[in-house]
Amino acid sequence: MIVLLGACKKDTEVTPAPGAQDYGKVELVFQPYAGNDPLLMDTLYISAAGEQFRLTKLKFFVSDIGFALGNSSEATGADSAGNAIFLVDFASLPNSESIKLNVQPGNYKGLRFNIGLPREINHADPTIAQPPLSLAQSDMYWSWNSGYIFFLAEGNGPDVYDNQFHFGIGDDKRIMPFSFGNVLSAQTPFSIEKGKTTRVVLKFDFQKLLVNGDGSGYSLATLASSNVHGGHYADLLSANVSNTLELVSSEVID
Repeated sequence: MIVLLGACKKDTEVTPAPGAQDYGKVELVFQPYAGNDPLLMDTLYISAAGEQFRLTKLKFFVSDIGFALGNSSEATGADSAGNAIFLVDFASLPNSESIKLNVQPGNYKGLRFNIGLPREINHADPTIAQPPLSLAQSDMYWSWNSGYIFFLAEGNGPDVYDNQFHFGIGDDKRIMPFSFGNVLSAQTPFSIEKGKTTRVVLKFDFQKLLVNGDGSGYSLATLASSNVHGGHYADLLSANVSNTLELVSSEVID
């Protein structure tokens, strides 16, 4: 028995964890627009409400990225350091912003992610947080409200109340989910190959943030609607954010 048990133990092999070379690379590209035009900072635009405004700051957190296989399973995405929380900051408009991920190879039918942060991260101690959470404390964290700002937009304009607007959308209940592709379809919109890069392009249209669900224009002309930290207008804007992103293309580029 001792000999047999020893032989069994010797033949047991441990499957090594996959290394970076076993993954495919995914580049999520966020292209900023104002309608059909590239989005620019400090440029005058007219909203759906007929109001003139300029944008001076735009950034948001992206988390919980997953690629669906079409059954009940999915592959998660993280960068080369294992980070799965990202800050998209359009500080250099009209340049696009991108997130680079390592993902297991496969033919995927759906992509999903959240704008916002998981509850346990949202309420963690920001003084010991790792990037990008630590880098964003100055304008993406409410010290008085114990939580991060998920989506931040600031600007001004001749039709804006007191010539400035600030949209700070946060709180656990306002996490904003996105889903692209159809897991029930036979089509495979996201092909990820070992050792190659798949570029997924998403169009972000800021003008759609200023269009409400009933088709009316979101007004910047009142104090309550232009200086938003919570309440009714934060709920309204978080719903509007869900219409700002559109899948443009997905292709293996190298």
